Amino acid sequence: MLGGEQASPGRAHRGRSSRPGSPSGAYRADGLAFTPLSQSSKTRGGAFTFAIAFLALVVSFRWLVSLDVADRFLHEPLCALIAWLSAAVLSPFGDASVRGTFVSFDGFRVVVVDACNGVLPATIYLAAVLAFPTSWRARLWGVLIGLPSIFVFNLVRVASLLVLGAYWPAVFEEVHIYVWQTLVIALSMGVWIFWAEHFVRPETRLAPSA
Repeated sequence: MLGGEQASPGRAHRGRSSRPGSPSGAYRADGLAFTPLSQSSKTRGGAFTFAIAFLALVVSFRWLVSLDVADRFLHEPLCALIAWLSAAVLSPFGDASVRGTFVSFDGFRVVVVDACNGVLPATIYLAAVLAFPTSWRARLWGVLIGLPSIFVFNLVRVASLLVLGAYWPAVFEEVHIYVWQTLVIALSMGVWIFWAEHFVRPETRLAPSA
């Protein structure tokens, strides 16, 4: 037995025991711990509800950002802003210029397109925050923390890719396709975990238990 202590036959288990016909007092053994069956069922139900809500929100957001109106009022201005900010960040280190969504640095030129403006990871993150069972106050904190963070991650991504293209063009495609896409997803997940630990968990601890 891993770290356990064998109970003597005459020792009664303190607390409620599993009895037929008493769902509220039923316990299930998980290793050496005893978890109420009612609590376990609530956990599974909450996870299922979160998964359904998350998938529904992801599909809804993907549909919304694919509309023509989103191109005009979201993607095009955001791509132009990222291009301008990238040039502003890199201008102290070399010859940087921008025209619309085209940005160049030391002779290497790229265009910021919809797939590079950070909207996709932002919608996935937003769906995870809104679908999570917590208060609207905590959700608001999640939005205020996460969306600017993802925007900054993406700005660093575009600026670093311009530097790579200008000085190390041989690795540009690999870093663009594999490294930075993975990093943006991982960093977005990290922000979500930070939000859940620091803004959702404290509310759960303060909530009265049933």
